[in-house]
Parts: sequence; structure tokens; C-alpha cells
Amino acid sequence: MDGKSHVIVGLFATGVTMYATNNDAMTVPLIVGAISSLAPDLDHHNGSLTKKVSTPLKILFSFLFLAVSLFIIMKTGKLIYSGSWIYGVGILVLFLFCISWLRNLKTILMLTGLLISFIGWFAFYGNWSIIALGLFIAISSRLKHRGPTHSLYFLAIWSGICFFIQKDLQIDGLWLAGTVGYFSHLLADQLFTKQSIKWL
Repeated sequence: MDGKSHVIVGLFATGVTMYATNNDAMTVPLIVGAISSLAPDLDHHNGSLTKKVSTPLKILFSFLFLAVSLFIIMKTGKLIYSGSWIYGVGILVLFLFCISWLRNLKTILMLTGLLISFIGWFAFYGNWSIIALGLFIAISSRLKHRGPTHSLYFLAIWSGICFFIQKDLQIDGLWLAGTVGYFSHLLADQLFTKQSIKWL
């Protein structure tokens, strides 16, 4: 299933759940349910949420790439011109290696997750919900598609993160919406795709 289909299923499941539990505030839980319905696919380089979460850092890296490229070209040129061509070539090879590593969207997603955790630790004074969210993103980015993120274990972890976010923000329904949204993704993959998931 594609991202749009998962969002539709997630919104429907979350909406029905919020209505059944008489939750008055629907907007924020529906947003959380939609995001949660995409969260299991953070393990895929082409996932909808992967692209959205990675975009800000990807743009930043693009600007840094231009600035560092100019610096490397000038530095390499100076080193080669002064006779230190081994250092010049070494810097150029290291630069090309770093660029090829950072071109991978899953690598950018991992760095984004680590950055979110870093912000949660230092900017929000050890806010564990933000730290856990960042670590979830970073770890998910390194896993194979339809692996651990498509299991009840990661559903429980995501549910716990949503619980702490609800506690921090004091908005009712976030925990339930996050849990239902994530579960809707797993159920939809199990029912509507050829490759079944491993629940445990």
C-alpha cells in the first residue's frame, strides 16, 4: 500500500475510535493518527513520512554542500599547487565519500532523528518524549523494510512515545490516536499486500 492509502485507513480508524470514545477534540488526534499510520514505513527510503521528515535537513545539507564544495576545491587547488598533492587528493576523496554517504535518504533520516533527540535533551531539558521520538526515527531508518517496525514490539514502543507526548502536551486522545493509527498500518499491510508482516 502507498502512503495515501495508509493515511486514509489511519484517519478512518482514528476517527471511528475518537467518536466511539466520545473524544471532543478531534483535530489533533486525527493529525497524530495520520502521522502514526505512516510511522512504520520510516524503515523505507521511499516512504512518505521518510521524505517529509528528511526534507529540512536535506535542504540544509544542500546549502552546506555548496559552501563546502567551494572550500574543498580552493583548498585542494592550493595544496596541489604547493606540492602537497597527496593531502589535496586525500581531502577530495574524503569529501566525495562523505557526499555519497549523505546522499542516502535513510542516512539523512537517521541524522534527523539524532538531531531531534539532541534538541529534546538540550533545548527542552531532557524531555523524554522528544528524545524517544528522535531515537525511534533514527533506529527505524537503519532497519530493513517490513522488519521490526512492522511488529507488535514497535507498536508498543510507538504507543509509549505517544503516551508521554500526551502527558507532556496534556491533550487527551493522543495516545489512543497514535496507537490506532500505527496499528491500522500493520493491519492494512497484513490484509491488503501480498507480503505479510511478522507480528512478533
